[in-house]
Amino acid sequence: MQIIWMRGPSLVSEVEEILNSRRSEPLAYKTVLTICTRLSDKGILTHEKEGRAFRYGPTMTEAEFVADQASKAADTMLNRFGDVALATFVDKVATDPEQLAALRSLLGDRRGR
Repeated sequence: MQIIWMRGPSLVSEVEEILNSRRSEPLAYKTVLTICTRLSDKGILTHEKEGRAFRYGPTMTEAEFVADQASKAADTMLNRFGDVALATFVDKVATDPEQLAALRSLLGDRRGR
């Protein structure tokens, strides 16, 4: 995803080339294609036919993706563990003055809505 966010819509061969330039063990084209296909099936990437290949592009920015994943993780934790998850989160945030201030600010913003 980092490569596609950085480059914009890309062919699998382009993603593979960049990935393999960063690795000691190269990934096969088919491996990268499988990952791109699965991300497309999940709605994280789009794909458009380009010749015999597909050009994959992001459906959201990195910030939107991070927010979406954080929201899903929070929903899962709260639905599964309820008040225990919430209390644990508050305990963790309370140990960091900057995070605690950020939480207070966010809660203040939400009250004003």
